Amino acid sequence: FGTAAPEGTPWADQLTDIKNRIESESGGRVKVKLFLGSVLGGEVEMVRDVRRNSRLQGGGFSTAAIAQGANIPLLQLPELPYLFQNNDEADYVLDEILYEPMKAELAARGFVLMAWAENGWRSFGTKGSPVRTPADLQKHKMRAQETTVHIQMYEALGTQAVTLPVSEVLTALQTGIVDGFDNTPLFTQAAGWYEPIDYYSLTRHIYQPAAVVWSKKFYDSLPPDLQTIVMGDPRAESIRGRKGVRDLEQTLLANFPDLGVEVVELTDAERQAFANVTRAVHMRFANEVEGARPLLEQVEAALAERRGG
Repeated sequence: FGTAAPEGTPWADQLTDIKNRIESESGGRVKVKLFLGSVLGGEVEMVRDVRRNSRLQGGGFSTAAIAQGANIPLLQLPELPYLFQNNDEADYVLDEILYEPMKAELAARGFVLMAWAENGWRSFGTKGSPVRTPADLQKHKMRAQETTVHIQMYEALGTQAVTLPVSEVLTALQTGIVDGFDNTPLFTQAAGWYEPIDYYSLTRHIYQPAAVVWSKKFYDSLPPDLQTIVMGDPRAESIRGRKGVRDLEQTLLANFPDLGVEVVELTDAERQAFANVTRAVHMRFANEVEGARPLLEQVEAALAERRGG
């Protein structure tokens, strides 16, 4: 069972709990070995391993990595910039609208979706100067996650980013290949990415879910009782995983100055400038990804109703 999640994080704790539950409930008939911290390679590479049922039978990955590694562009939908305003909106859309369609998409590509998890709200970490406006990004060589929506976001913001797997980012920051990135407070600290940067600018431009998935080949090889055990309770698992990440965010941000990183708060107007520019990514997604337009319209209508608009 593979993941980019470093040891000692809520993600690693969640996967350890899943491992212990499965081994206990199966009476030892299923043994789970965890490979944390990208020791088996980047996320996209591990996703492909799960699909092949080769080195890995399951894993916990960002939805962007699964979308890329499994060739499911539609799975990038929840990562459209500024789609969500808060956690409640993200939870509602993922649980009530997207779970079943994405479960079907994943099954068609050789995966079984167990549960949503969470990376969190991504913001910009940079050396030298903070990011308060889209133009500020042009002063930096940014790393982008290896997926279309993230690359297109940087293009919309007027900068060409370097795509790198998680396992190569810290070295790239240390050697000057890049001097900035976007990720969540938890991942920034857990992966050591805070060490080379000076500023963490709270744009909160992408809410990034994650997912716990199994190889369908592996899952289908199990008898029904073990299938039930490895799946557990998906909704309860999602709630538990999200809580572990969210409970830490404010503490982590408060600790950043002690680590030599200045936290830069943006005004609503400053965030809106990023949202206005990156709206183009939504339009490209709707136009270019098969099946995206009706699903995105459904999500946007549900969000408008919840916002009272």
